[in-house]
Amino acid sequence: MPEREEIIELEDEDGNLMTYRLLQELEWNGVTYAVLEDTEDEEGYVSVFRVVEEEDETSYEFVEDEDLSEQVFYLAQAEADDYEIGPAE
Repeated sequence: MPEREEIIELEDEDGNLMTYRLLQELEWNGVTYAVLEDTEDEEGYVSVFRVVEEEDETSYEFVEDEDLSEQVFYLAQAEADDYEIGPAE
């Protein structure tokens, strides 16, 4: 999880500006993915994006493959659970 809240603004297919909160970034099979939460969705809807680094620019490509998106999401959850800090005993 990021130490500070990172807000990412992306343009959707209709040209509308969408605002997301970065929940987690992880690498899997040589590809970097980001789990982003729509800041305007009260349900806490999250989406998985492929992170593309080119020169000094980062872009995000929506993962349309539902199976891949679910796999990445579950991996991100498992990774977050591994680093969750519980109460001191």
